[in-house]
Amino acid sequence: MLELAVLVLLLAIAIATVRLSLNRPWDTETYWYAAVAQSQGLNPYDKQDLSLLAHRDVGMGFLYPPITLPLFKTLTLWPVLEAAEIWAIAKVALLFVLVQLWRSRFTVRTNPFLLEMAAVFGYNAAALWDIKTGNIAILEQLLLWAGLAAFLGGHRRRFAAWVVAASLFKLTPIVFLALLLIPTQTGRRDWKLALGALGVWAALVFLPALVGPAWCRAYLHSLPAERPWGTASPSALGLIDMLLAEHTKPLAAPSWRALAIWLSYAVLLLAFSAQHIKRLWKGQNPLECVSVAAILYALLAPRMMAYSYLLVVVPSLVLFSPILSRLGGTIAMTGILTSQAVLAPVLRLDYADPWLANLPFLLLLGLWVAYIVGSWRLAPIPAVRRGSVLRELKEARS
Repeated sequence: MLELAVLVLLLAIAIATVRLSLNRPWDTETYWYAAVAQSQGLNPYDKQDLSLLAHRDVGMGFLYPPITLPLFKTLTLWPVLEAAEIWAIAKVALLFVLVQLWRSRFTVRTNPFLLEMAAVFGYNAAALWDIKTGNIAILEQLLLWAGLAAFLGGHRRRFAAWVVAASLFKLTPIVFLALLLIPTQTGRRDWKLALGALGVWAALVFLPALVGPAWCRAYLHSLPAERPWGTASPSALGLIDMLLAEHTKPLAAPSWRALAIWLSYAVLLLAFSAQHIKRLWKGQNPLECVSVAAILYALLAPRMMAYSYLLVVVPSLVLFSPILSRLGGTIAMTGILTSQAVLAPVLRLDYADPWLANLPFLLLLGLWVAYIVGSWRLAPIPAVRRGSVLRELKEARS
């Protein structure tokens, strides 16, 4: 209860101090109107139908697969504004559960207060972005990290099921099934399970859109009208778009110049990381595999949204803290992760500048480069052995 109180206090401080470019629960409102539209025989993927229900223009259309709509129908038990408040409170509870999962399975030796600080303020307050915009990111991360915890314990079928569930919204987390192809201390390489889970996911996402009612088929044509960019989407492609002054163009009209530069960046990053990836591919402890996979996913994702950086909070503590061992390790890394969100209002940072707007991405990239350069000098990350988590947690608390 004390840790929950501390988390709520930190969130209250973040709400009062952290400056975000989006503060209204737009995403929750979109989910609510999409669920109502489907219930009334309208098209949840048609922005005009959503605007008709809202009696105003709805800026963002519904983008998730048809299978996710039953979840959002729960929100329609309340009026839209009350539903947004209830959803925000629910996500605070989900964030607390997520932090407890991190503590028990991934960061057993990390001070709980430092972990909560990183969870709330890390990477420009990624968790706060999710709570204030009403996105699905915290729930998605809880599902994904439940799967990654199963991977650490050697429960690979359970891992595959959790990853499929986490990927029913934004699809791209399905790439974490590639971890099934890596032999670790807790499990063997399993191609059949990976392909089978991929097939189940594809059927759940795309079959309704291919053979379902007309409104289901509209999912295949749903795209956001504008490119995500700036502080809302600190990413490689977002930075490139801003530097080329092409970030205001529609997403349906891609910039081939920006895509070519992004592909070159991706190739260079993978080449730079190749030796480390090759070592992991041959078999390594699962904790390091999970951490590296999460960070490379964030660095290579062309449109990594602000709230999605919650994914790399724990991997940053796990991988990068040893680099700062002379400065206190986890304490120093927590300070680095939280400094941007805390200092931005004080320094009056101008997020119209492409480099400042994409600071979370640049910070993660810089830490990864430092990790690769210095990894040969660092001691191996200790594996989380099956059945040892409770013992390690007791030792850490004592």
